[in-house]
Amino acid sequence: MEHQDLIFYVQFKGKIHMPKIEAKRDVQGKSASECYQACVSLVDTIGYRLFKKRDIANLIICNEKLDGQKVDLSIMVPFGSPTSLTLSVSSDEMDESSLQVEADRVLDLLISNI
Repeated sequence: MEHQDLIFYVQFKGKIHMPKIEAKRDVQGKSASECYQACVSLVDTIGYRLFKKRDIANLIICNEKLDGQKVDLSIMVPFGSPTSLTLSVSSDEMDESSLQVEADRVLDLLISNI
């Protein structure tokens, strides 16, 4: 893409694609509330900083720099049964394969510590 085409795209089409990975796993033997509270307490353990949380929506928003690259992480624990954990990992600075590795790492740590 040439420079002037890129400027046109940014001005008229919006932000350039930011890689984003979403992943979901079921959580056995825990309620949505128990799972959410455990995830809140594990944010530091998985290597992220808590940016904000929304208790009413069971939503945790985190960010951190991994290998010097900014990464955003959202953890959601939907109400209902069976209990599940959904996360979204995105970054302007990392490619999708690196984000997939990070999503798998975070999910494994969360599930094994809940």
